[in-house]
Amino acid sequence: MSTNTIQMYVNIKKNNVSTSTGFGKFYLNADTNETLSNEGLVNHILHHNCAVGREAIAAVIKKLGECIPELVAQGQPVKIEGLGTFYPTAESSPIVLSKLLDVKYNPLDALKGIHLRFKPQSDSLNDLTSRSYLKAQVSPVINLVTDRVQDGVDAEGKKKFKTLRCSLQEFRDAGGFPVALSTGSQSGGTESGGGGDLPPSGTTGD
Repeated sequence: MSTNTIQMYVNIKKNNVSTSTGFGKFYLNADTNETLSNEGLVNHILHHNCAVGREAIAAVIKKLGECIPELVAQGQPVKIEGLGTFYPTAESSPIVLSKLLDVKYNPLDALKGIHLRFKPQSDSLNDLTSRSYLKAQVSPVINLVTDRVQDGVDAEGKKKFKTLRCSLQEFRDAGGFPVALSTGSQSGGTESGGGGDLPPSGTTGD
């Protein structure tokens, strides 16, 4: 695993989930950009002076996307060296003994779902678990303070929301979000529900 740390931006985000014990408090969360496509990943690999061409890289990535779910569905965990292991889990309701002994009962009725899980590699040389990843790979930098507030309703009566964003210094100087942000027009959207988490976003736009 590389020993060079990567600068990663984190945002300070307000918890607006009213049922949460952390409601109204602020938490750090990763500032993310738009999800990288296969083509974007191919381009990134090529920039690392890869010994094979674009077509070969794209073909391998495509096959990984096909073969890993197929193998995991067969109960076969798949480890990618330096990254981690993909494996299956089953989710079910509890089954009491009396039902299990009943010949008319189908245990699969308790099955809620089959999930494809991922476990980061955590050996001494390639530890991608949360604390070690922070120490060895990432150099966090505070980027923005964010909040998501209701901004009226649309013509159909659905709640509209806007996202407030400012630097930590601006937030501290204003004793909260600057008035211009709280009253001005901010990027946002229309939703039928309230509160909730912000979708992954970069430093601009939603």
